[in-house]
Amino acid sequence: MRKKFNVVTSTILVSIFLARFGTFLVIPYLTLFLLNEFEYTGVQIGAILSTLAFSGLIMSFFIGPYIDKFPKNKVIITGLAGYLACYIYFPFIDQYAGFIIFAIVLGMSQSIVEPTYRVLLSLYTEPENRRLIFNIRYFLINISAAVAPLTSVYFQRFGLENIFFGVGFIYLINIITFLVLFKKYPMVKPVASASKSSIFQSFYVFKKDYAFSIFVLALIFVTFGYSQFDSTFSQYLGRTFDAELAVQYFAWLITTNAITVLVIQYFVYKLGERISTTTSLMIGSGMLSLGLLIFGQSPNIIVLIGAMIIFTAGEVLVFTMVDIHIDSMCEDHEKGTYFALTGVKSIGRIIAPSLGGILLDNIGAGAVVFFIISLITVLSVPSFWISSKMKPRI
Repeated sequence: MRKKFNVVTSTILVSIFLARFGTFLVIPYLTLFLLNEFEYTGVQIGAILSTLAFSGLIMSFFIGPYIDKFPKNKVIITGLAGYLACYIYFPFIDQYAGFIIFAIVLGMSQSIVEPTYRVLLSLYTEPENRRLIFNIRYFLINISAAVAPLTSVYFQRFGLENIFFGVGFIYLINIITFLVLFKKYPMVKPVASASKSSIFQSFYVFKKDYAFSIFVLALIFVTFGYSQFDSTFSQYLGRTFDAELAVQYFAWLITTNAITVLVIQYFVYKLGERISTTTSLMIGSGMLSLGLLIFGQSPNIIVLIGAMIIFTAGEVLVFTMVDIHIDSMCEDHEKGTYFALTGVKSIGRIIAPSLGGILLDNIGAGAVVFFIISLITVLSVPSFWISSKMKPRI
């Protein structure tokens, strides 16, 4: 009988915390860094962020079957090595093309690591404990989100480029930890499959499981809205306030996001035991859209914090349920493919920065920009409902 917390599960959870802590030290400030240090336009910055998402999208189609077929230890270490290379490489970039390369490799690494983490958590946890474990995963992610941004503000006096070296060191620790873990606790090799792993297996999943296809469409709309915070909204702050105040406000809002998550997540967990995952997803999507709408109504920091609380409540209701919902939609031998294919939601991340940059460059008015963004995001609500009414095509 597998326990709630075995060595592999505990190590993965710690690894997730360390990795996300490193990510939150630098990535939320990437937009402001590119705006202030290189004076790139909204479209140029949007293109970099969209490239990151696009590379992850392409990799999502390929990697799923390989996660199911090959040893998870080799897959996870390969992805972490990609992260390490990205963060060590970043401080040496001084050309626009360099940031594009950084975005490509980072997107590919993310699409390898994230689904593999979730597959391992699912496979090494009893079904009745998975809701708890996935909630703990999300809880740890948000602890890192609460601590890392303010930590980053303190260390940015040494330059954001130097913080990237520190993040690289964090990923090196993760790699070494997994190497030691898998040497001490060798993983069982998968049974060889007669069929070749290919992108066509991924397309077949969408063909046979219409409910999952519509569910992914809903995730695209949600991701489109959620991605605006790190891209369009951060640019909006950068254009509305001076650079120092914009960074300070952004740090406050990120911290508000994280603290709100930590405060309400237990109640969301208990709520999830009383309502269906679909209901939670629909309510959360609606709140996230409302938060986005309020972002554009006033630059007053109190209003922005209020909008952030609503936005975050929606985020928690959605993202604590996504993995649980997907886990219930597939068998163990398909989990790598299903979890990887949720990376198709990167379409939302691809569109979000570019469209947001275009709206800011051409409209400028925050109320109009975020009304349009909110309207697109709220399309996730009917999509989740339609998915719940459909059955897989066998």
